[in-house]
Amino acid sequence: MNNERKSLLPLIEILISTGIFAIAVILTLEIFMLAKFLGIRTSDTADAILQVQHVAETIKSCRSNEEMGEFLDSLEKNMQIYYDINWERTHDFNKAVYFIEIKDKSENLDNSAGSLYENTISLYRIEPYPFINKRAVVKEPDYKPLLASVRVAKFISGNN
Repeated sequence: MNNERKSLLPLIEILISTGIFAIAVILTLEIFMLAKFLGIRTSDTADAILQVQHVAETIKSCRSNEEMGEFLDSLEKNMQIYYDINWERTHDFNKAVYFIEIKDKSENLDNSAGSLYENTISLYRIEPYPFINKRAVVKEPDYKPLLASVRVAKFISGNN
């Protein structure tokens, strides 16, 4: 009987060591996956800043109310621009991975003064990143990660 206990001790030690090793491997893999998706998010944020800046510069370059109207009319309904995985503009929502939302707070001033166009340009990813912001996804099922946002204003005088 004493020999049986002695033979079980190494087996129990091996099982405990294997369990600890398995837990360490799982935690290490989760950390690597988190690092991978943080890298992807960082790359997406850099591209998002470029796209938001492009839209802001387009708004700033408009010289008349007609130009501004043409630009705003070129957007999808709900004042959005959709992009696919390669950051190419798409009109197919099913292929879209990212979208820019433009919130317009424009106001027409006195007819002789002109128009003030105020916009908030925000770029979102349609699907949340795995392993990132788990709490936000749990709290809000429709959570979309914000990658970049900027406010831009343009005054167009009434003489144009």
